Amino acid sequence: MLVKKRVLTLILSAAVLSVSPSKAEQKHTIPTAPPEFLVKKNPVSANEVDAKFMKKVARLYKRKCRSCHGVEGDGKGSKAEFFQIKPAAFNTPGYLEKRKDGQLFWILMNGSKDTEMEAKGPGSRDNFSERELWSLIIYLRKTFTR
Repeated sequence: MLVKKRVLTLILSAAVLSVSPSKAEQKHTIPTAPPEFLVKKNPVSANEVDAKFMKKVARLYKRKCRSCHGVEGDGKGSKAEFFQIKPAAFNTPGYLEKRKDGQLFWILMNGSKDTEMEAKGPGSRDNFSERELWSLIIYLRKTFTR
């Protein structure tokens, strides 16, 4: 009798899992930023980007982004395994090139709905300044573009 119950439990469990895929298996579509964000240009000048700038922003990435997005920008940070929808892999060929600075800025400001990515902008828990957000975008592009 006990064996029959276990077999029945296994069969029912398998049926439920096959019918309802987990969120981890679902494809997450990144919402497009509003038009007023898509046209924004990064106000941080290329002249400001030197070794000192990159080192400073690398510390910011390490402190607030690396645990999810990973050391290599591959989306495999130490926290990523616990998320149903995995963090973006910035180092995927073409990933950053396909996204405008304004789109990335909007995501950093507001987070990404239905994911673990929380808002980072002014007034959020992390409370990054707009300049820090723009600097992070430059850092991501220079460090992880493939």
